[in-house]
Amino acid sequence: MHILDLSLYNFRNYAQQTLRLSRGVNIFVGENGQGKTNLLEAVYYLAFGNTFRGNKEMELINWQQDYFRVMAQLKKDTSSRLFELEIYSDRQRNKQIKINGVKYKRNSALLGYLQVVLFSPEDLKIVKGSPTDRRRYIDREICQLDGRYYTLLHQYQKVLQQRNNLLKDIHYKKIAKDQLIVWNKQLVNFGSQIISQRLAFLKILVPIARRLQKQLTDGQENLNVTYQSSLGAIGKLSQEEIAGLYEQILKENESLEINRGVTLWGPHRDDLIFYFNDRELKIYGSQGQQRTNILALKLAELETFYHHNGEYPLLLLDDVMSELDDSRRQFLLQTIDKQQIQTIITGANLDLLSEKMAHNEIFIVKEGKIIN
Repeated sequence: MHILDLSLYNFRNYAQQTLRLSRGVNIFVGENGQGKTNLLEAVYYLAFGNTFRGNKEMELINWQQDYFRVMAQLKKDTSSRLFELEIYSDRQRNKQIKINGVKYKRNSALLGYLQVVLFSPEDLKIVKGSPTDRRRYIDREICQLDGRYYTLLHQYQKVLQQRNNLLKDIHYKKIAKDQLIVWNKQLVNFGSQIISQRLAFLKILVPIARRLQKQLTDGQENLNVTYQSSLGAIGKLSQEEIAGLYEQILKENESLEINRGVTLWGPHRDDLIFYFNDRELKIYGSQGQQRTNILALKLAELETFYHHNGEYPLLLLDDVMSELDDSRRQFLLQTIDKQQIQTIITGANLDLLSEKMAHNEIFIVKEGKIIN
C-alpha cells in the first residue's frame, strides 16, 4: 500500500500543497514549527478521520480560512485499482468524507483503505501513560485490521453509558432494577467480543515483537506484554467462557455497582502491562529501554499488518531518529529498505539518515511550504 499523490488545502499552516510521494522513503527536513508534523497529521487524518494529537477539527483549519480539505490517491500492492480519499471540514462543523467520489458520513468508512503505523516520541505513553492510552493504542490498531471492531466499540460504549445511567437511577431514584438484566446481556455480548479480539491480536503481535526486541538488544532483553483484565485470569478462555465469567461477575457484584453508580467490570477497565526480562517496563525500565520496546512493537505491527493483508502499511516516523542510538536507527532503516515499505520521515537533521537507502525523496519544509 502506498500513496501516490497528497494534496492539502488550508490544513494547519499549509495554504495549498500538492506532493507526489516516492514509493520508498520520503524525508521531510526542517526546523521546528515549520509544518513537518502537520504533514504526518494530514496523512493520519485520511486513515482515521481524526488526528493523533487529539485536536478538534476546528483547530485543523488554517486560521485565515473557513475550511480545509485533504486528499490522497493511493494504490494497494495487491490490486491495480487506484483509490481516492478526500475529507472536507469547515467552521460550520460540516464534514464530508469521499471515497472514490462516493460520500460517507462516518469516519469508520475510511478504515482499511489507508493503513498506517505511526512512531513518534509521544508513543512512550503506551508504556508510561494511563490505561486509557494503552486501550486506545490496541483498539486503534485492531480497527485498522477489521472495521467491524470500530462498530463493536461504539456499541459497547453506548450500552455502557446507558447502564451507568441506570445504575445511578436505581441508587438515587430507587427505581426497580429489573432493567439491568437487559443491559447486562448486551454489555456481556459486546464486551466479551472486544476482549476476545484484543487477546487474539496480542497473540499474533507479541511473539513478533519479542523476536524483534531480541534482535535490537543482541539477545539481552526479553519483551512480553500481558493483558490485565478486570475479570481476572482469562488468557486461555474462549469467548463463550469469557462471556459466562463476565455475566457471573456482574450478577455477584450487582449491589456494589448500584452503590457506586458505575460499571466496574469490562474491557473499559482493562490494561496492557509491558515487561522486559520479567520486570515491569513502566517501573524498572529506563527511557531508552522503553523506547526500544516501543520500536520493537511498531516494527511488529508492520509484520502483523503484512500477514493479515499481504501488504505493508504506510510507516510514519515523526522526529524519532534523534531519539534512537546508532544501532537501533540503522536496524529501523534497514528494515524499511529491505521490506520496501513506503515511509514518511520527519526530522531536523538529515545526517541521521542512511545515504545507502534506495528510492529516497528529500523535501525541505519551511513556513508551511514544501520544496522537493
